[in-house]
Amino acid sequence: MRQLALIWLLGLSAAGSVHADDVPKIELAVGDKAERDVAIANGYLCDDPTLVAVEMRTRSQTSNLFVVTGLKEGKTLCRVGTGTDRVHFLFEIDITAKKAPAKPTKPKPAEPEPPSAPPIEIQP
Repeated sequence: MRQLALIWLLGLSAAGSVHADDVPKIELAVGDKAERDVAIANGYLCDDPTLVAVEMRTRSQTSNLFVVTGLKEGKTLCRVGTGTDRVHFLFEIDITAKKAPAKPTKPKPAEPEPPSAPPIEIQP
């Protein structure tokens, strides 16, 4: 009977665990912003707060926004919703280097026309 109870408890704990593949990812470049609707979650905690700037905004009475800006390259996990009795979300945030803007190509200068020869006069 104890073995059955133990197996049942292990099954429940495995069913409630989160796998790394299940964590929503936010990918942005340094300086870029992303926002996610987090329902009524409020508060946040990030593993490495030096990588991101976070802002929580009220969208409506039933919805908040988690706004994140990449500050420097790296990866961090952020939990949104710090209350134990409220909804919470976990995001994996990957910040990459800002891509250099494409260099404008200079138009080719027009090729000069070859000099024309002076007209030839024919004398009878």
